[in-house]
Amino acid sequence: MNRNDALSQNDAASLTQIKTLQQSVARLRQFLNYIELFVETARESDPLPSLHDLASDLLPSDAIQIRVPANADDLPQNEPLFLSRAITAGGRVVGRIDARRADEFASDDRILASAIAQMIGAVLEQSSLYSQFEQYRSQAQANTDTIERLLTFNREISGDLQEPQQLALALATRVPAMVGGERASLLLTPFGQAKEPVLALSIGELLPTERALAVSDQGLAGLVLRERRPLIIDETDTDRRWLSLSEREHDTPTRCAMAAPVVWGERVLGALTVTTTETHLFDTPQLNLLELIAHHVALALYSANVTTCINTIAMLFAEEEFCLTDALQVARMGLDLIMPTQADTTEVTVAVADLVKITAALDRADEARKQLRAAYDNLTACVKG
Repeated sequence: MNRNDALSQNDAASLTQIKTLQQSVARLRQFLNYIELFVETARESDPLPSLHDLASDLLPSDAIQIRVPANADDLPQNEPLFLSRAITAGGRVVGRIDARRADEFASDDRILASAIAQMIGAVLEQSSLYSQFEQYRSQAQANTDTIERLLTFNREISGDLQEPQQLALALATRVPAMVGGERASLLLTPFGQAKEPVLALSIGELLPTERALAVSDQGLAGLVLRERRPLIIDETDTDRRWLSLSEREHDTPTRCAMAAPVVWGERVLGALTVTTTETHLFDTPQLNLLELIAHHVALALYSANVTTCINTIAMLFAEEEFCLTDALQVARMGLDLIMPTQADTTEVTVAVADLVKITAALDRADEARKQLRAAYDNLTACVKG
């Protein structure tokens, strides 16, 4: 071999190295240009499809697969037609990327595969942070909406205090939309002049006393009343706490339910129940919200009961005043009859009818007094709670 041949071989080798280096630089430049595209996928709800496409562009292969989650303990080493790299995020292995092709992978391919795996891990970690941020933002918005709904709810129920049964209907119609349910019911326990429980539905209907008694004795509302704690039934088809109460023929099938007691002080005023036709719909935050609403409902019902008692006492005071005034007038008439006059001081004549009038007037006054006392006792019990 002469000197010129040696130089030619060296030049060829150098050219090959330069060409290989240029290819490596080109692939590195392409990878750097793709970094922005990788970062953009972090905002997608599921970045894996886009990550697969980007990895396929950067690493030519017959088949490439990104598996998350996956075990990376058994990664193959130094296989010419197959390469695999672990994907790490947050300092832990979360998956792997596998590539296979008919031609042997070069050292640049293996270096690039490691870089792609690191980039995928960074994107998945960023995606997880974005997802958490969105959850926090959604929760914050949900909390803001909840506060707004509670304020509106309070304004509506406190603006015009009604009779307890009518108030129960008004309350029941507003609850489903506030907690994400489809239907609601409010069971009121006997209180004051009410001798039987009342069951109000969100469709604006008061159910018969027999159904209210059945719900109070056997339904979820009755269980909540006795245990005085909120409950969720994820699947009514298999939960005995729901199956103990038979459904009416025209009832919409219920698949998930939750209920909270309506308590004021030591007094249980009733139970608030929300149902839906989907299973596993309600969760702990919704149950907590229902319990919070139940406290507002308790305040509204308590105020309505107190107002009803006060109105009853005011009405009885008016009746008492009328009865006492009537009794006083009749008594005066009787006194005028039995008082001796100047013309005749020896004989007093009292008509039996006049005595009957006096007795009847006094009886009416006494009956009004008893009713007033009963209303006062109801009000006292209501205030003590």
